Amino acid sequence: MNKVERNVRLKMKPGTAVLIIVSVMVGFILSRLTTSLPGRLESAKLSENNSVDVSPTIEKLLKTHKLLQRCKSDTRELDFLKEGGEYFADYKNPRTLNDKIGYILQNYFQKSPVTSHIGNKYLAKKYIAQRVGKDHVVKLLAVWDNPSDIEWNILPDRFVLKTVRGHFGKQVIPVKDKSKINVAAILQQLEEFCETPGMKRITEKRIMAEEYLEPTDGTKAVTDYKFFCSFGKVFFAYCLAVDDGDTCDMYRKSFSFYSVPAWKRLPITLANHDENLIPRPKHLSQMITLAEKLSKPFPLIRIDLYEVGDRVLVGEITEDSGGAKYIFSPVIWDFKLGEMINVPTLEELEKIIENDKKEYGEEEIATSTDASTPESYICLQKV
Repeated sequence: MNKVERNVRLKMKPGTAVLIIVSVMVGFILSRLTTSLPGRLESAKLSENNSVDVSPTIEKLLKTHKLLQRCKSDTRELDFLKEGGEYFADYKNPRTLNDKIGYILQNYFQKSPVTSHIGNKYLAKKYIAQRVGKDHVVKLLAVWDNPSDIEWNILPDRFVLKTVRGHFGKQVIPVKDKSKINVAAILQQLEEFCETPGMKRITEKRIMAEEYLEPTDGTKAVTDYKFFCSFGKVFFAYCLAVDDGDTCDMYRKSFSFYSVPAWKRLPITLANHDENLIPRPKHLSQMITLAEKLSKPFPLIRIDLYEVGDRVLVGEITEDSGGAKYIFSPVIWDFKLGEMINVPTLEELEKIIENDKKEYGEEEIATSTDASTPESYICLQKV
């Protein structure tokens, strides 16, 4: 029995051992039922498109969860189980990586005004430039308050359109050839993006156009290096490799975790995703330094970086990594990665939030229009 497994068992209170064992078993069964093939779900019904409807089975199991008072409706804990989680998420006494992401999100990022600065992809550029310099900011070509305001004539042949509140690789439209695009279709898509409720509570409809990042190593798209950090310390990374340069769909990427700085692939797979074997990046040392500087104020954050030739660029700063719903196999790695990171107590987080209010103001500015033109930021450049 390794250290992590022993600690997980020792931390269980004797009076709740049976409850936890039953809970884990139910979560395990749920994960298998939600991912099983049609032939293995004899009681499941087929929908019109021949997909399996497992909702009756899930509902039946959720009654057990409710009786155990461990899972309520419309919660992240419930979402985690539906995704295939094999244990009950616990954001009050976090143990796993998922637990700690959810704990910090609920008790820090959802309460601190700093979230409006780093969660908004437009405003985040200012934070990045101030912390590590404008050379590490992906070039902004233009920004508009609404999709209908886009000035297509000022854009180059290749560019990327993004909403300021996109997440999980969504709400991104790469354009490789402006002469071949359907403007009406893109505008409709952007309007749909802007009407979709945002996870980051950003209500504005702002659209950005950024430079199109071209890979220099012969691959179809640049690799996304994601570093998990806490208060300026980098713990590990995971990499996304795109299998199709024309898409930003998260489900068409391969995922693998790597130790830092050794850059050894960890024996982890994520549900429904392929693995990759990404070579050690040429500028790993610089990447670690950038991640350290950008993450210094935060108890748990993910810093996303790109390596484009000799440039290292910051993709984004992510406070809700994976939505706290990474489905690890084997699941013990959720505990191992979580054990690496010590999160502050609620009292300590309250002090950090008070300091954030002094620096950023009492009110969140997620919908701020203080900087309505790119020229107001030193890091932003129009074509």
